[in-house]
Parts: sequence; structure tokens; C-alpha cells
Amino acid sequence: MKLPLVTLFDFMWGNLERCHQFDDGTRQTMKLAYQDALTGNARSNLLELQKEAALLSWNKAGENEFTFVCHLANKLEIEAIWDPFNENTISAAFNITLATLSVEAGLQPRIQILGEQVPIKCLSIDAAGFITTTIDQGKLHSLQIDGQAHSPGLPSLTEAITATYGAAVWLSRVGG
Repeated sequence: MKLPLVTLFDFMWGNLERCHQFDDGTRQTMKLAYQDALTGNARSNLLELQKEAALLSWNKAGENEFTFVCHLANKLEIEAIWDPFNENTISAAFNITLATLSVEAGLQPRIQILGEQVPIKCLSIDAAGFITTTIDQGKLHSLQIDGQAHSPGLPSLTEAITATYGAAVWLSRVGG
């Protein structure tokens, strides 16, 4: 019966994706765990790690989050294909890169204002680390460029782009 393994895999994979989504300490910790999993098993990507993880015991695989997810994927007979730190992906791009792309390409990510999802247009970047945006009514807002947004309030630019363009993985797929 694979249902408990599917549930565990889904939880673990989702946790890795959430940790990767935000530019805070969790992403840096995750990057160290990713590099440790690959170098510790002499592999260059998750698919190769998955093959190696199949040979490890449950306890040994569980010493590293990535190795464990690959171990579970192998048991479930699915391929774990993800390159979380490829510099050409949205999730790995520097925040200033996303901000510059947002202004130059005229991106219109959506954010929630007063309970309603509204498109914003990115206008300019200021020296304090904020990007000035506008909505259809012409009202100006400032979104943080770096890090995770402070709650309550508006999301960071990275969060808004990730939420709006979630199906786009590569920077080249997001543009005006």
C-alpha cells in the first residue's frame, strides 16, 4: 500500500517548495542541504540522487531532506525532477533581477488589496529596497523587493510574481 508514502512524499516535497519560495534563511538552509545531498552522494542532480537514494536505508536517507524525498520518489516509482537553484529560474533569481525585469518588461503581477486580487504595474525601484507600483485606479503602492513581506500588508514583489506567474518556471517565460 503506497498511500502513506504518497502522503509523506507530498508533504516533504511541498515543504521543500515552500522553503525555496521565500528569500530568507530557509532558502539558504535548503541550498546547503541540497548541496550536501548531491556532494555527499557524488551526484549532480536530483534524478541521479534518486537512483543513489534507492540503495540507502530509510534511516540513512532520512538524514537529509533532499535525499529522503528522492528515496521516497524511488519507492513510489516517480521521477523527482527539479533544479531548485538554477539561476535562470524565477525562484532562484536575485530579487533585484526580478524587480528590474518587472519594470522593464511591464509585468503586471496580482496582489490582494482589501480582499480583492488586482493587477499592479511596476513603475520604478527606489534606493530603500521598494518597487513603486500602481493599480488601475492610479493609486501608488510600494512593495518590498527583498525578503518576505511583513504581515499584515502587501506581499513582497517576489511573492507577487511567484503567485501570479506560478506556471512560469523560467525567467524567459515571464515578460511583457
